[in-house]
Amino acid sequence: MESDYQEIGKILQDAREKLGLTLEDISSATKIQVRYLQAIENGQVDRLPGPFYVKAFIRQYANTVNLDPNTILDTKAVDDSSDDQHQDDLPNKSELKNPFIEDDDSDSNNDKKISNGPVRVGTDGIPRAGMNISFPFYKKVLARLPIIITIVVVLAAVFVVWSLSSSFRFPGASRTSISSSSASVSQKRSSASRSSRSSSSSSSSSRIALSAPTFQGNLSSMSFDDQTAHTIQVSTAGGPSWVTIDIDNIRQFSGTLPAGSSQTFNLDPNQQRFAIHIGNPARTTISFDGHDTGYSNGSNVLITNVIISRGQEGQ
Repeated sequence: MESDYQEIGKILQDAREKLGLTLEDISSATKIQVRYLQAIENGQVDRLPGPFYVKAFIRQYANTVNLDPNTILDTKAVDDSSDDQHQDDLPNKSELKNPFIEDDDSDSNNDKKISNGPVRVGTDGIPRAGMNISFPFYKKVLARLPIIITIVVVLAAVFVVWSLSSSFRFPGASRTSISSSSASVSQKRSSASRSSRSSSSSSSSSRIALSAPTFQGNLSSMSFDDQTAHTIQVSTAGGPSWVTIDIDNIRQFSGTLPAGSSQTFNLDPNQQRFAIHIGNPARTTISFDGHDTGYSNGSNVLITNVIISRGQEGQ
């Protein structure tokens, strides 16, 4: 059984290194401590908090590196009965610590109240907050009745004043208002037409603003030479992908994009560089102002890093 877990750990480690990820990256995505991830890769599952967490942690790790956890566990013949055999090994609820959070030497930090109000305890003995006892709805309404009456009176007074002021308007005021409204509508239509033409022109220019990709190893570089804002969208299709995204060397996103999802980033006129590291390039698309960049078109290697920069000086 120990050799099975060692082989599973080797498979997970190889998949992680193939994606160019560190144990810290996996920990950030799964919220599992690094030391437990190291124990899994070394097949030392006895170092995990308990048998209860072994398969759960392996499944999370496998999903993060784009592997099927069921295939790994079934292929390596990890016996499901081991879960039943170790049920007595589970920690008591009073001693249970969160394995996703680093240990804290101060026990006083654990003596925190779950809720300021009454707490419901389930049939499994686990307390659940959120079942606070409160007053009936009608008592809440009665308590707020003076405020409601005041609001109604104020609204009624405003309506009466508006009605009286409308009845004393000069006969010519209505015609003047209609004429002014017509002129305003005409101006808005003219402005909308100019805006549409300007937007169309801007869209046409942005379509050709980005240069064709150039390659250096697994790096794809593209550039544009203007001082306007742009929108960059990263999306996935057919499978998840782990990505990290920086704008001007400031981390904007780090995690797994589920299949069929996307993240959109605005590149302001004063921002110069958009960089992305991709764990699953075959499932990842990058669009620049709504148009596919084709960042890997023409490359004979797997592109895992992409840089889009402002100016002709390069990457």
